[in-house]
Amino acid sequence: MISRKLACLAAVVPLGLVPVAAGASFYTGEELYAVCTAQRESKAYVENTYECIAYITGTIDAFNTIRRTNKLRSCIPADVTIAQLRSATVAYLRDNPQDRSASASELVFAATRRQWPCGKKK
Repeated sequence: MISRKLACLAAVVPLGLVPVAAGASFYTGEELYAVCTAQRESKAYVENTYECIAYITGTIDAFNTIRRTNKLRSCIPADVTIAQLRSATVAYLRDNPQDRSASASELVFAATRRQWPCGKKK
């Protein structure tokens, strides 16, 4: 039994050592669109909904951190809700299917720029 566990461990551990290119994306727009548009009847609906919201809000937090680090203000109004962020992202992904193979974080950024362009108040 122990040798079977060791064999399994020996097979899995090297996978964590495989380098990933610095420009590689871990999540595509296609994957994000799929989880954000999960059907209510699906078994994974709740999990997918949380995954969608978590990804988008985490991405926005990262953008805002980078902007603050560079002494820039966020272009997204302070009173924007998570539901509005999700709606803007899903609409962008729906309207731009040709771009969904790109990094999901790039597409969230593009969606927020379309919805809340810098320098303009909405």
